[in-house]
Amino acid sequence: MLWNAWQNEHVAPAVTGAVVSTTAKNVGIADKSWVKTPPLPGVAQQIVVDNNEKSRFIEVKTDVLDVLIDKQGGSIVQAKLLKYDQNPREKNTQPFKLLSSDAADYYVAQSGVMDQTNKPTIHYQTSQNSYVLTPGQKELVVKLVGHNPQSILVDKQFVFKPDDYQILVNYKLLNQGRSPWQGRIFSQLQQKKPEVTHSLFNISAYTGGAISTQEKPYQKISFEKMGEGLSLATQNGWAAMLQHYFLSAWVPPTGQTHQFYSAAQNGIYTLGILGPSIQLTPGQSYSQQLKLYTGPDVLDRLKAVAPHLDLTVDYGILWFISMALFWLLKQIYQIVGNWGWAIVILTVLIKLAFYHLSAKSYRSMAAMRNLQPRLAALKARYGDDRQKLTQETMALYKAEKVNPLGGCLPILVQIPVFIALYWMILESVELRQAPFILWIRDLSVKDSYYILPILMGVTMFIQQKLNPPPADPTQAKVMQFLPIFFTALFLNFPAGLVLYWVVNNTLSILQQWFITYRYEMEISRKKKR
Repeated sequence: MLWNAWQNEHVAPAVTGAVVSTTAKNVGIADKSWVKTPPLPGVAQQIVVDNNEKSRFIEVKTDVLDVLIDKQGGSIVQAKLLKYDQNPREKNTQPFKLLSSDAADYYVAQSGVMDQTNKPTIHYQTSQNSYVLTPGQKELVVKLVGHNPQSILVDKQFVFKPDDYQILVNYKLLNQGRSPWQGRIFSQLQQKKPEVTHSLFNISAYTGGAISTQEKPYQKISFEKMGEGLSLATQNGWAAMLQHYFLSAWVPPTGQTHQFYSAAQNGIYTLGILGPSIQLTPGQSYSQQLKLYTGPDVLDRLKAVAPHLDLTVDYGILWFISMALFWLLKQIYQIVGNWGWAIVILTVLIKLAFYHLSAKSYRSMAAMRNLQPRLAALKARYGDDRQKLTQETMALYKAEKVNPLGGCLPILVQIPVFIALYWMILESVELRQAPFILWIRDLSVKDSYYILPILMGVTMFIQQKLNPPPADPTQAKVMQFLPIFFTALFLNFPAGLVLYWVVNNTLSILQQWFITYRYEMEISRKKKR
């Protein structure tokens, strides 16, 4: 926890050496034939959806998305995720709004055509202002047509498909003028930096930008780095804005060299991709397709959109263990149909996998507990001679074949799995709005009645009673306070995490009681002999 707090306060996320830091006003372009900075439409003046200008916007509705497209520039200025609630704990809440033109949480997805005049905004025309993807319809095409000042006809099409958060954006350019034209196609995400509320222990998911390149499949770009400016030429890849459970990402065509760039102005941060230079002679045309994903962090969906996009589900340094655990959790869910019970069964399976290691640990604890009277007698006899006390204590351990570290080492082996499981549960959007039983209606939020945290504290207290008490009285008092401390800590943790700890502690108590009982029976039989 201290390490996370230090990292957030003092260390910015690392960016590879291929990224060139520049100022926001001087984001370089790798192609020297056009070194002008791409303008940032919508930064100086935010797009505002005004009810008096409804004709300016196109509403597109599918079974999973409700999108608003601005005819001025063809940007997506609102995206509601119809299968996710804005506030899962409230009844009759609105759909979750990922993209928004509201001033408080400004976040839009823009794309367009650029040239040397730096005037990217094109006013598009459409045949209608409302589109609905009907049941059974394989795709919905929203066609926008406009001209730039150089008589370039821009045919921009948005393609929506059922049960899909990926939007295809097809461009077709036709030079209807009398002079050659040179330009580029850009795609960018603009967002006002969200206000992050720091908890007592600063445990939160990453919020910020990320890019993927051939050199590095996944690298975070913090808002601070965006403000410094980014310039990076590479092939393939993607650029995304991330938050807990959701993201938006632009994916350019493969096999072309693109320019990643960033900037910040008036509190709005931009992360975008500039396509290769396009040269059109009179009458010549050009086509290109972009992908925009705006939706939940579902691994299977992200893998289908672009390589390495699934890495945005940030499981941390132990991601490979987390992904294996999530795969197993998903298989269990497909059988039981409830994410809560899937967590319970997964916890049982993990305990079974580490049964023998835990058994060694508990057996060592039982042996230490059995030696407590004799250790107390040694302390009473040699309390004034620390060296002699140490020698006699080690001799006793050797004679009874007890390793004082035997209770710790097996647990250390299991810690990476526990950490990976923690981040897996914290980052899995599948648990959002997922009910368990009775009062637990959402495993991704805290238990509103605090029953699970209290049960966790009780199980932790019972575990302490089964362990040998520390020799130092002060340390013993501190240990007695820990269940209260952890109960307070877990009060605001997601219910899915607390459920895991309650089940894990309960299983540990049963196993420790069983191992201790067997050990004491063995000692009793030896004494009878």
